[in-house]
Amino acid sequence: MLTFSSTLAAENHFTMDMSFETVDALSRPSFVFKYRHIRSQTCKTATATPWENSALNPKNRVDGLPVTGACRWRVDGSATFKTRFYVVPLDLLETGRLPPLRIDVFLPDQGEYPPALRHSLDAAEGVPLQHAPAVAALGISRYICRVLELHSARNPSFLDKYRRLPFGSRIIISHVVSDISHIDLVIHPNYTLEGATTSLSTLRESWVGRVPEGIWPPAVDIYDLCVIRQLHDSVALVKVQECKSSPDLQGQLAVFKSGSDDFHHVLHELKMLLTIPPHANLIGQPMAIVTKRSCFGGKQGVYGFLIPYLPSGSLRDLLPAHSPSKALDFSTRLRWGTDVASALLHVFEQGGAFYSDLRPDNVLLNTSGSAVLCDFEQRGNWHEWCPPEVLYPQYMENLLNVRHRFENATWDPLIADYTRKRPVTPNQGFVESKNRPWFALSRQSQEKAMVYTLGLFLYCVFEGLSSVSPSLPYRFPFEPSISFPTFRHTPRRIRNLIWQCTADAPHWRKLEGSMFPRRKVVRVGSLLYPMFTSAAKVQSQCDQPSVSVLDAALDWWLSEIEHAKQFLGSDEWHNQEFGVKRPCLRGVVDTLQQFQNESQHTAADKH
Repeated sequence: MLTFSSTLAAENHFTMDMSFETVDALSRPSFVFKYRHIRSQTCKTATATPWENSALNPKNRVDGLPVTGACRWRVDGSATFKTRFYVVPLDLLETGRLPPLRIDVFLPDQGEYPPALRHSLDAAEGVPLQHAPAVAALGISRYICRVLELHSARNPSFLDKYRRLPFGSRIIISHVVSDISHIDLVIHPNYTLEGATTSLSTLRESWVGRVPEGIWPPAVDIYDLCVIRQLHDSVALVKVQECKSSPDLQGQLAVFKSGSDDFHHVLHELKMLLTIPPHANLIGQPMAIVTKRSCFGGKQGVYGFLIPYLPSGSLRDLLPAHSPSKALDFSTRLRWGTDVASALLHVFEQGGAFYSDLRPDNVLLNTSGSAVLCDFEQRGNWHEWCPPEVLYPQYMENLLNVRHRFENATWDPLIADYTRKRPVTPNQGFVESKNRPWFALSRQSQEKAMVYTLGLFLYCVFEGLSSVSPSLPYRFPFEPSISFPTFRHTPRRIRNLIWQCTADAPHWRKLEGSMFPRRKVVRVGSLLYPMFTSAAKVQSQCDQPSVSVLDAALDWWLSEIEHAKQFLGSDEWHNQEFGVKRPCLRGVVDTLQQFQNESQHTAADKH
């Protein structure tokens, strides 16, 4: 459901609030299927909110929301645009009896909240937030904590039952209402997920010949771990309370990498980390494999693994945080760029694999200040980080996967043509099917695709940005103020290297004046606007009706799909030879190392 700013609605001029459904619709090419239905909903006549349903009416207020931290439950973050929250019962945490069972709270889409509560619960404002402290301070986060606290008080045995729930169980709040005392929580034990695990012995047998017997890490039971904080949907900071198979791990902090809905990608990453030879700029091989006995059936399944905890965090926030003060000098940025380039080359040459997930948030700093690659799930990247040979097939895969849900024959010929001509993915399993455009590339094309993302990463490093452009669905603590390929701080020779790595990026055609749509949808805070000419005019678009947001999104996706159609009809696609203008990884590494040597000589001459 789409929601709108009530103040502007009363004036019959709308700006579109964010919700899970809104973001999901507007940020994918399948929006072309949904446009007519969404537009018909949007065109309904808006009326002023009656007093009975007004947020100003005292009966519609939520009383007793705790201030952040003044509760025995804590929200550590969220996923799926604030319809899933990571919650922590502090009573278990403080006693060290809180295993990382990933029991999250699920809520309905923000459009289903009572209109009178949307403002007080920060419904739209919270949707794009990615910064954990900001998420914890939201009205809806405090609402969840209060609901759980009341439920725990009414059910003294709840926390004991909580510890015995299957991994990935759900706490469901099906309706958001003003009177919290009327909420009945639904606990959904997820026996199905536990049944989908693989035993360690089966895993070792299936990877014989791929993973040498001597490098398998020890196993640790999930109940011998205690959650410190849930850092991300698949990443938790934990403390190892006990590990009989490896006493050296006892008392250590580590990162527990797991899945929350399935284990395909986490097992794929485990195999990647065990088969790629060690390198100084890779996260390294797992410290332990985490197992748990199933609540139903007794199978001792693999739930994930432990990797070292690097407290300095990722470059996503470090780069823009230091940019205004220019505390990061050229040599430091150059070293990080070289670190990542060397790691990519190692993955490709020594690991015989590819890395498709390069962004600043997947690059950590270790204790020596070196950049370290993490996240080897090979899920693929955001649209703005994809080279054309990945981006346009990604569009088509999205249309192909959701076409059966809609009655729209306009795109059937294009989808059918793509399906006939797309290359076969060798050894296709679940992981490969979810990232077909990358897995279908030849080895040479995979390398050139890695070079493309490396060029965009270097752009972020030298411009001091969290990403290559402001994101529609995500709001970071430091949002990019410019978009690729606008340069402000990058030295000329680095610019030239970035240009070589991204020579065939669609962004360069935009600068030439071109085939791009005149408008798209942009986000300012939690509101969405149509952008007609430039981001500088966004604030002046407040009087545009919400239909303009949908029309702008349609313009954008129609144009993008047309680009995809042209690309899929090109000789490049027919021959499956991509990135011929881009250098190889070895060439980029050599160039960066040459820049490093020149920089060191210059510094030495000054002294």
